[in-house]
Amino acid sequence: MVIPPQFDGAWGFSGGLAAVKKDRKWGYIDTCGKVVIPFQFDFAWDFFKGLGKLWIGKKFGYVDNTGKFIWNPSE
Repeated sequence: MVIPPQFDGAWGFSGGLAAVKKDRKWGYIDTCGKVVIPFQFDFAWDFFKGLGKLWIGKKFGYVDNTGKFIWNPSE
């Protein structure tokens, strides 16, 4: 086992990151299990073409692999 079970949900790795759920929020971890984008989203998907799609409330947005919003959900 590479990363011990510690999350409530998870998607597979894509672009070196995986969306994971903990305490009802989603964030992203790297392949070592380190949280690189904090748990702050209501839902998150795999990275695709360098972007992670996510939901906050009833709006969706995108982040890059550093967690910087490329498309802010509040827009």
